[in-house]
Formats: sequence, C-alpha cells, structure tokens
Amino acid sequence: MGLTKQEIRERLKTVEQWVTTSWTAIGGAVSDDEFRYIVAIWINGDMQATRTIEFSKLAKGGSVPDDLTSLWSPIPVAPADFRQIPEGSYSLEDPITVLEGGTRLYAKVDGNSVNVTVNYWDSGV
Repeated sequence: MGLTKQEIRERLKTVEQWVTTSWTAIGGAVSDDEFRYIVAIWINGDMQATRTIEFSKLAKGGSVPDDLTSLWSPIPVAPADFRQIPEGSYSLEDPITVLEGGTRLYAKVDGNSVNVTVNYWDSGV
C-alpha cells in the first residue's frame, strides 16, 4: 500500500547541519525496518569563496570513510549561492535518493563549513 501525498506531508522532516572538512553525519541513522526518502537538499554558500561539497551514503554497520558510497560529487557552491538538489522544484513522491535501514547520509566540504538542509520522510510509523 502506497502513502498518499497528505500522509507523506505529515511524515516530512527537515534537518539542518553545518558540514565541515571532515565527514559530517546529516540526520540520524535510518531504522533497520525503514527506508528514508530524501526529497530535497539545500546548500548555502559560505560568503567567502567557492566550495565543493560531496554527499555519500554510509553502508549498514560500516565505518567512515571506508564504507562510504558517493551519491553526488563534487557540487560547486559559489560564495553567495543557494544551491538546491534537485534544481527547481521537487516532488514528495519522487525522491532524489533512498537510504535503506541502517544506512546514513554524510557530507564534507573542501573549505569553510557550509550549511545544509535536507527534507526527507521515513517509510515506518
């Protein structure tokens, strides 16, 4: 049974995280019996210089950085940029990536910290 748009809206969560030059966890780990549907990511420039950011998924039971799988890399972010993935609009029913139970989203940047906001919803109750 699929969820309606209204049910997805009720589950929608937003997390905000400062991403540094070290691998930074964004949001908590996905529960073993769930899937996490990431629908949008926003990245703010640092007002200093163009930075590149990369996003990866940590495998279940894995360790950083050995068990990271690249999702998007590199993404240039200009100093005054406000980058959105996907560009333009996004769909609650068409996620940009899905994380399986026990996995986790990570990111790192090549300079000053940048602020990242992620919208997602989990399949469980």
